[in-house]
Amino acid sequence: TMLKKASTSVAAGAVARAATTRGLAVSASKTLPRAALAAKNAAQRAQGAATRRSFAAEAAPAKAAAPAPGTTVSPSGSFKVEMKPGGVAMVTMDLKDKPMNVLGVTFLEEMPPIVEALEKDSAVKVIVFISGKKDFIAGADIPMFAEVAVRGKEAVKVEVCQRAQGFFNAMEAGKPKIAAISGAALGGGCEFALACHYRIAALNASIGTPEVQLGLLPGAGGTQRLPKLVGIQAALPMLMTGAAKKAKQAKGLKLVDMTCEAEQLEACALVSAQNIASGALKIPKRGEFKGTSGYVEKAINEYSFARDYVFKQAKQQVMKSTSGNYPAPLQIINVLKRSIETKSLGKPKGYELEADAFADLALTPESAGLKSLFFGSTALKKNPFKGAKKVKNVAVLGAGLMGAGIAEVSISKGFNVAMLDKFEDGLNRGLAQIKGNFDKKVKKKRATAWDTNIVRSRLTGLTNEMAHTPIHLGRSDLVIEAVFEDLTVKHNIIKEMETMIPEHCIIATNTSSLAVADIAKGSKRPENVVGMHYFSPVDKMQLLEIIPHEGTSPEVVATAVQVGLKQGKMPVVVKDVAGFYVNRCLGPYIDESMTLAFEVENYLQMDKAIVEFGFPMGPMVLADEVGVDVSFHVHENLRPDLKERMGGANIAAMEAIKAAGIKGKRFGSGFISYPPDKKPSGLVGSLTSMVVPPPKKVPNPVALAAMKPFMKVGKVSDEDIQKRICARFVNEAIFCLQDGIIRNVVDGDMAAVFGVGFPPFTGGPFRYVDSVGSAKYCDHLNQLADQLGPRFKPAPLLVDMAKTNAKFHK
Repeated sequence: TMLKKASTSVAAGAVARAATTRGLAVSASKTLPRAALAAKNAAQRAQGAATRRSFAAEAAPAKAAAPAPGTTVSPSGSFKVEMKPGGVAMVTMDLKDKPMNVLGVTFLEEMPPIVEALEKDSAVKVIVFISGKKDFIAGADIPMFAEVAVRGKEAVKVEVCQRAQGFFNAMEAGKPKIAAISGAALGGGCEFALACHYRIAALNASIGTPEVQLGLLPGAGGTQRLPKLVGIQAALPMLMTGAAKKAKQAKGLKLVDMTCEAEQLEACALVSAQNIASGALKIPKRGEFKGTSGYVEKAINEYSFARDYVFKQAKQQVMKSTSGNYPAPLQIINVLKRSIETKSLGKPKGYELEADAFADLALTPESAGLKSLFFGSTALKKNPFKGAKKVKNVAVLGAGLMGAGIAEVSISKGFNVAMLDKFEDGLNRGLAQIKGNFDKKVKKKRATAWDTNIVRSRLTGLTNEMAHTPIHLGRSDLVIEAVFEDLTVKHNIIKEMETMIPEHCIIATNTSSLAVADIAKGSKRPENVVGMHYFSPVDKMQLLEIIPHEGTSPEVVATAVQVGLKQGKMPVVVKDVAGFYVNRCLGPYIDESMTLAFEVENYLQMDKAIVEFGFPMGPMVLADEVGVDVSFHVHENLRPDLKERMGGANIAAMEAIKAAGIKGKRFGSGFISYPPDKKPSGLVGSLTSMVVPPPKKVPNPVALAAMKPFMKVGKVSDEDIQKRICARFVNEAIFCLQDGIIRNVVDGDMAAVFGVGFPPFTGGPFRYVDSVGSAKYCDHLNQLADQLGPRFKPAPLLVDMAKTNAKFHK
């Protein structure tokens, strides 16, 4: 399984040398595991002997271990070079000052001299690079890159791009090199692997170029080497989306030459290197594409009409999905197209085009915003609260959409979960939802049936009537209730739970509209009650709001955050107020949307304008997706608290919409018309979807009829729509910071982007104001207030900052 037929018929002499230093004519596929086992046993025996010798000197002062004969270590101790039989140099990368290997100062200062020395050493025939950490190379050192960027375009071009390009070009021009990839090989890590001549990926490997997600393009040769290796057709989507490939996918694309189990990676790399050194294994020729794919690649490279068509289609797709708000994918298209047009792909001019585009992108506000999200998400992966308790067993109350989602992400991350529903039918629907989601992963080959069955074995379905329900609840460390939003219902459930759960058990409520303090009044241990507000769909939305009330113990807050982190969420601690943070900002957004909906000829114009601004969907589609009733309830819930800041919409008009039965997409009656789904299935359905475009969104005539008596149509431009709706959201976010509802601007930016999709390229509402300038944005709000009313009046905090044009992010 490790060696395909085309590259696996190798002389067993090299295999045998790896294990016994003698040449034996045996099959590599049979001997390799034995060789690896022999090497492992020998290493264990040597380690045991060394340990026994060290007992006598145990009390002596500690000394740095001397490297083994034939081993050298870099000055920082981050890189170790070991000479192996058969002329193989094994370079182990293990940065001492970083949790992951990254292309940073240490790497770029110490690795080039190592490679240069090995190139000059006549005893070295092949060089293998392998990681001493879980991941190969996770990417570039972003903080180091940010420090260079402040010195301008030329500094970025020379110190980042051309420095890395020069090193990788020298690697590629030298002796054969093998990248033995485990875990992540992303960004600069992928580009490092591309500069090697042979790539072996462990089955846990993930390889890709995610630079576009930071508003950049690969700047160390990735735009040049990747298309030459896998072809333009495969490289374009990888470069433009940043999507990583798993080992088997990478093998299918010829991005890697071989795959193996992670435990066999070093042995597999060693044997392959020895076989390359002996000539028994030939390095495959690159850039040769057969069949239809080969004809298409040739056409793109040689004929302008084919090239123009491919890149025009790519550009149209980018504009459709991003509205042109992200310059990086457009620059990727431009660099690749110009490199091919000028016959310079993989040549000096191609690398120059790449470096120049990278340096331009590095200084864009879009890249600054996206990099801030990277730093913010990194910060939120750490628990700032002390005293978290260990949680092993979780009970989820309610098997509806939210409850089943919470149970699914919990079992996926190793928690044992008991999911309880009052009714057996409800429980079965929840279990079916979870099974269906795991089945989709198996179908898409993102997991095996074996793996998903193991994960699902951590889930126990319960109803109130089952005799063993109290036993399961009695083991719980955390109970998360996701039942109907009614205070009396929640109080009754808490009282019932507290007769069965242990005293240390935390009770978390998934409420989105009730005060956590009010819910805690139903508990005899209110210090153990906390809010954990998940966002739907739970398995996809990263944000988790943690809401302590005034009596919640610090240890409970710390534990809730720790659970959220383990679930793969981005926990943000917010104050127990109406709407918490995200919905509190969303309330004025809804309010302005329901004001503008009566001022425009077609309210779908409003959705189009907001999507073009950078939100993932417009307010009317959003209302339909979450439920018009839910959106209106958020509005109603916030009116008493926010007062004039919720004073734009016509309440009577909203009541008329409700009375007309406009409830949302899942009810088949929202602001958009939803025709019955009568699409044919199977092959006919697939062919139909390819030929017949999806129907355009049109307003629901029932909604239009309900709204007609209240219409006050005027001249409203797309820019007016964008400014007004965005201003309401941003200003409320500033109020939340001012009132201590969020702890800091990083939390506020991250929650807005990952909770409701505030345009990511802006970096979030606070970063957005910084880019505009607090003085200018305050003037903008004052102008809107003068024109449209006090709902736009700027937050006092912004007024104070505007006096000195201060920034939120220092």
